[in-house]
Amino acid sequence: MDLKLTPQDIAECISALVARNKLWSKKRVYLYFIANKTAGCFTNPQKSEHLKRFFSDVYDAIKDQPECATSVSYKIFSTEYAGHAKDLTQSVVAQLIATDEPDSESMIVTAGGDGTSLEVQTALFKEAMQGPKHNNAIMNHITILRLPLGTGNDGTDGHKIEETIELLKGGLVFANDRAVRIYPENEPDEAAIKSYGKNPAKYGDVKFCAPWYAFNIASIGLDAYVVHMTNTIKKKLPGNFYHLCVPLSGFTYDKVFPSGTVTIELFENRENKSGELNLPITLLAFGASGYRVYGGGHKILPDSNNLCITPKISLWTLIKDNHRFVDGSFKGTKLATLHSVEKIRLSYDKSILLQCDGETVLLTPAHFPIIMELTDPCLRVLKPVSL
Repeated sequence: MDLKLTPQDIAECISALVARNKLWSKKRVYLYFIANKTAGCFTNPQKSEHLKRFFSDVYDAIKDQPECATSVSYKIFSTEYAGHAKDLTQSVVAQLIATDEPDSESMIVTAGGDGTSLEVQTALFKEAMQGPKHNNAIMNHITILRLPLGTGNDGTDGHKIEETIELLKGGLVFANDRAVRIYPENEPDEAAIKSYGKNPAKYGDVKFCAPWYAFNIASIGLDAYVVHMTNTIKKKLPGNFYHLCVPLSGFTYDKVFPSGTVTIELFENRENKSGELNLPITLLAFGASGYRVYGGGHKILPDSNNLCITPKISLWTLIKDNHRFVDGSFKGTKLATLHSVEKIRLSYDKSILLQCDGETVLLTPAHFPIIMELTDPCLRVLKPVSL
């Protein structure tokens, strides 16, 4: 028996769970799996073997149970180049709009890391803006399921695959999630960006262009630099180095990105300004909602507030109190403030890094002011039935 996990193993298990969930009762369901075979869930021998056994055990435990759906079928797509997940998503959406079958439901399932999930979700979001047919299909007929098969798994449906399986076994409802959209108020040209002396290609994919979207958390400052360092190390030595990169980044961050004072205008809705802050910051995290985590489970948004602002803190304080940003106990201390906002407007006269669900981009003074705002509800996801 081949002990290496395959997309087929995942597809058979997830399809069987969907077929037996009452949410899809008397529906024809079409599943589209977008898999990144270079992700650790497929390439790491120990992880791959564990997951193969896990999916096999789940399938064996439910395969004899009665099905609720009229039928369930699936297709598997494997990404072959950068941007392929986006192309595949667009192709699936076009096909579904063209066929438009009544009494049918579709689901796009991401099987890879955070990058694959972000790429698929961004493509879906942009497709929803192409017109009424696209918007209706994506909001009402196409569900996104984000399997936690990467290293971070912060914006997935369950932080661990066991949680995702329990989700699919239980009572479910459809819901439409919001995202965070980030864009410069005035689009800078390439020459202006390069005039500030840093190479954008060093800090992220230059094709990762505004507007940027985050479906979990967008942030600027030290944590974005940690993500950059983590991504850089992972290219040479695959693994989860986030926790190691936090203290290491603290030693070099101020030298690479000297601190300045940022002006943060807070808006309770799209139009009404509710406050303004002027201060040097260590990090700023803006979530699609409250109760969000990143960095492999760090509770940066531990309550219903969706904005965390950490003023400039010393390296010693960062090392000493980093655990508070893991368990959320920084709340109520001087380490950070929490806010509930629809939008913020940032002005800054230095370069700084932005990260969106694990993808980084260099912001220069030419980008500012930038807007970070919540979108209207859009992508359709699965939520447990409220008790």
